[in-house]
Amino acid sequence: MEQSTPASRIIVAAVLAAVFTGVFWLLYGPLSNTMVTAIALSTFLGGVLTPLLSRMITQQKGTDKAAAKPKADKRTSSRPSAKPVSAATSGDSKTLYVGNLPFKTDEGAVQKLFEQYGQVESVRLVKDRRSGRMKGYGFVEMEPTGADLALAKLNDSDFEGRTLKVRAAHSETDKE
Repeated sequence: MEQSTPASRIIVAAVLAAVFTGVFWLLYGPLSNTMVTAIALSTFLGGVLTPLLSRMITQQKGTDKAAAKPKADKRTSSRPSAKPVSAATSGDSKTLYVGNLPFKTDEGAVQKLFEQYGQVESVRLVKDRRSGRMKGYGFVEMEPTGADLALAKLNDSDFEGRTLKVRAAHSETDKE
């Protein structure tokens, strides 16, 4: 799911300000000095409550998503890396890098594409941490024979109007 943007936070703050102002007006009537104070107080409360509500909603969505889907690999560094942490090849799977993906595609569409060539174990599309938008690349983990076939067939092929770049992914341990 998408993270809340500064614009949506401002909208929530404005709505909260309007609600607080309306409630104050209903309780105390239309007094001009009091109304100005109520607007200032409600805007302040909206600004304070908006990040808290945003955090609570994000945590709620995260727990719902975690219950429905197994957790993905965690990276140890704070800087995003183009390489997966898990080994690129293991005894029963191989990881492929998939580049030049359409920004509006999702894991399901990529999985469906790669399943034509073998069993797909996981698909992980990389998103920008701040905006939540796709960066246009990801990783597909699948059985080795299917991975080799997908690599041969899908590299430089057209997918949703973009020319895919499919390569064998290299792990951090391959550099050593």
